[in-house]
Amino acid sequence: MKRQNSKAKTSTEPTLFKPIFLPKEEPKETLIIEGRGKYSIRNSLNNLTGTEWIKFTRSWFEHHPPPRNKKQQEHLHPAKFPEDLIGKFIQYFTKEGMWVLDPFLGTGSTLVACDATRRNGIGTELTEKWANIAANRTQQYVIQGDCRELKNYALPPLDFCISSPPYWDMLHHSRGGSASTQKARIREGFDATFSDDERDMGNVEDYDDFIEMLLQLYKEIFDLMRPGAYCAVVMQNLLKKNQEFYPIAWEFALKMRNFGWQLCQEFLWCQRDKKLGIWGYPNTYISNVHHHYFLIFRKPLPKKKKKSRRKKENNN
Repeated sequence: MKRQNSKAKTSTEPTLFKPIFLPKEEPKETLIIEGRGKYSIRNSLNNLTGTEWIKFTRSWFEHHPPPRNKKQQEHLHPAKFPEDLIGKFIQYFTKEGMWVLDPFLGTGSTLVACDATRRNGIGTELTEKWANIAANRTQQYVIQGDCRELKNYALPPLDFCISSPPYWDMLHHSRGGSASTQKARIREGFDATFSDDERDMGNVEDYDDFIEMLLQLYKEIFDLMRPGAYCAVVMQNLLKKNQEFYPIAWEFALKMRNFGWQLCQEFLWCQRDKKLGIWGYPNTYISNVHHHYFLIFRKPLPKKKKKSRRKKENNN
């Protein structure tokens, strides 16, 4: 495992990050892989066959993560992400040996997925407690520091970014009157929020400030990505008391285009096995929110310069 503190080299110095996994040698001709299908040498995005590619592209999916591993202290984090789910996105949007970033690392799910898929991973985590757990779970790079300082870490060119930012201050509010998972965690003495650090975006009180901070972060990430690279951001909209609805995912997605990102499409992660609460009964409509948005963005490739008509005539 590798650990960096928050005082890494500046971005003008050579990168400190050496690859753990090297790129897989590309075949020189189309391959028929038993049990997997046909792999084309024209595949510039990932190492998947056509059969594997098409299985990933359905715009919604259900995923039932395994129980959290208590020996690795996975159960301590209030919003841990399933590694096997992240691994599917990493396998689709990168080839082996490429670089993956998670600016909201938590207990290291993305980096564990990088280990399993032979990608090189870098994650930043503000809270020392979560960063320590992450560093003990992976051989990848864990930076304990503020993700808004990414430009100070002399990162290599990034091939993919996947993260689940705080859904604003969602963890600070009750989910209603029934026995929610959040309330059960509080009764058992576990953390109900990410931290009490004022720099934590999950502690920002003003909605507009939160959206602006998040957009500024992904503006920096845009500059660190190679052209053509993709970025997946996991988000959810939020309904507060008095029917105040905040379309976090939709507003963030639309505004990302102002910072150069191409908004591609979205996946819906449907959670069939999540507890149902009787919100709003017997007179107000409030849905059980059992889905997350995987918003997919891309840093556009440089536009090809068109030859002028005069130049074409000279060539002829």
